[in-house]
Amino acid sequence: MFLPHPSATSGRAGRRARLLTASLLVLTPLALAPLVQAPIAAEERTRLHAAVDAAPVVWAVHDGVKVKQTGLAHPDKARNAVWDGTSISLVAARNEIVAFQVIVEGGAEGIEKLSASLPALTRTADAAGGGSAGAGAAVIRYQPPAADPTEYRGRPIQLFSVNYMLVERATRATWGFTPDSPSAPADPLGWTPVQLVPENARAGRGGFPLRVAPNRNQAIWIEVYVDRALPPGTYRGEIAIATERGSRALPVTLDVVDVTLPDENTLRAMVYYEPSQPELYSGRNLDAAYHRFAKRQRVEFVHAYTSARVRAARGRFDGTDFTAAQGYEGPGQSIGNRIVPRTFYGPGADFQDPERVWTQADEWMTFVRAELPHAYTFLYMPDEPRPAQFPAIVALGQRLKRNPGIGRTLPTFVTKQYVPEIAGAIDIWCAGAAHFDTARVRAERAAGKQGWFYNGQRPSSGVLLIDSPATDARVAGWTAFRHHTDGYFYWHAVHWLHNRQKRVGSRVQNVWLSPVTFDNRSEGKDDNGFLNGDGVLVYPGEDVLHQDQNRGIAGPISTIQMANLRRGLQDHVILTLAERAGLKDDVSTALTRLVPHVLGDADPKGPAGFSENGNDYESARRALLRAIAAASRSKR
Repeated sequence: MFLPHPSATSGRAGRRARLLTASLLVLTPLALAPLVQAPIAAEERTRLHAAVDAAPVVWAVHDGVKVKQTGLAHPDKARNAVWDGTSISLVAARNEIVAFQVIVEGGAEGIEKLSASLPALTRTADAAGGGSAGAGAAVIRYQPPAADPTEYRGRPIQLFSVNYMLVERATRATWGFTPDSPSAPADPLGWTPVQLVPENARAGRGGFPLRVAPNRNQAIWIEVYVDRALPPGTYRGEIAIATERGSRALPVTLDVVDVTLPDENTLRAMVYYEPSQPELYSGRNLDAAYHRFAKRQRVEFVHAYTSARVRAARGRFDGTDFTAAQGYEGPGQSIGNRIVPRTFYGPGADFQDPERVWTQADEWMTFVRAELPHAYTFLYMPDEPRPAQFPAIVALGQRLKRNPGIGRTLPTFVTKQYVPEIAGAIDIWCAGAAHFDTARVRAERAAGKQGWFYNGQRPSSGVLLIDSPATDARVAGWTAFRHHTDGYFYWHAVHWLHNRQKRVGSRVQNVWLSPVTFDNRSEGKDDNGFLNGDGVLVYPGEDVLHQDQNRGIAGPISTIQMANLRRGLQDHVILTLAERAGLKDDVSTALTRLVPHVLGDADPKGPAGFSENGNDYESARRALLRAIAAASRSKR
């Protein structure tokens, strides 16, 4: 029997041959053996072709879009930045994570058993541009997942099922965006993709095989980490989609350009992490897994530290927690966390007594200089302070600055736009997106201070919510680059146990069932003050409080929001490399096209000041990577 290689055929006949090949490959060896020995009978060929025709409709899309479960007529279905209608095409640098989605339609009858696989992406000598196979061949190989989803070592290819949540009421919170305004996200309701559940989760809770309801979509999310040592070239493979009705095989090409992203981030990005929350929901401490996860996303999970807490987590800061020996492989390997706040969400008890301020600051800065010489540290002033709190901030700031010891070098951080009343007490301004004043930050930076922004607020920047576009999270990196911010801060990663602002219902949230994760509504007033997915970038893989929602995954489960935040931070690295390569015009063109009016430049009453189309970002990213590679070649 002759099975044509997919690369040897083209057009409609080629597609038919590829699908026929995939159908035969799912047969068992015993069933296949006699077929190899004799030609296929006409009746058998007819049956196999019918099986191919009965197989589900399958298409693909990039990672910068949320395809709803009912989105059967999605505009990206026919063609998009990674999909030409028949095959998937990716572009990546070394030390970069790229992701894409395969959308499987349930059809009129639905699917009872859906699974997917991508065994390998292989670079042959021909794909490398010629030469011997020994010199040119390279493989990115799949390995099955472990119980711990952050066991990344030797697992460059990872598969996830996308979990959908029903959004019945759109977010209504004026600090995210003005409801019903031009800046409010379009089409917020319906079964929306949220969590990325590892393929080995419990049956019925996202583990393969999956059930797909009739006339519904099911997305499979695939991530590929491109190792630093991989040679550039084109890597090829096939993702196989198997169901009880038949199978599909989609060709995948990955063009690895001759560019390597650095392990060190080009933008400080911190996300508050409350260790007690995963411990409450999982019933055990999984901090090591959560910090490995964060490293992989190019963010740092942070909270308040003392010298004792740092010493207890020494490997987190010297990099040994992020080595292959500890199961880590990916960006930032062997590099410790840098952001080490002394306090968080306020100065805390240690700095309430004026008589202790100098002693506490001296002890901390002495410890940091001796044991964490590369640390970025600060004292967090009262969170989002009001005028009534200004005198206390000024008093504490003055007390710190008058310290004759090393403690006077402890920087102060505040979540507030520039306010002259407290200016002398602040070293790091972290403004809300709508209040970020570029000119003022530039002046403060000239005085030795810094300007960050936090969270997001449309139309000035994206909001990291379930019912906002996927690209809203990606915008953070682009926004930061456009305005040269010194850092980005997101207020919570695991806001599962609601803070004390919640007035109605239990604070112990069932986050897998309810999309609302921040809620300060009161009885009889439910028209404002709730957000879908706010403060929840990851979900509990284990949930002992809600056993019916336990996924059986010993660690964090990511979201499309987190994946796109990572994507934006990687884009920030690419923009930085492009600028360093002298490609200022290319960078300027991309920024003008994608984020023309962000932070303080946005019209507060207008639409989003940035592109909401993932194709735009993917096209710009590819163009910049190829331009960087070309610039590097021209200098050799």
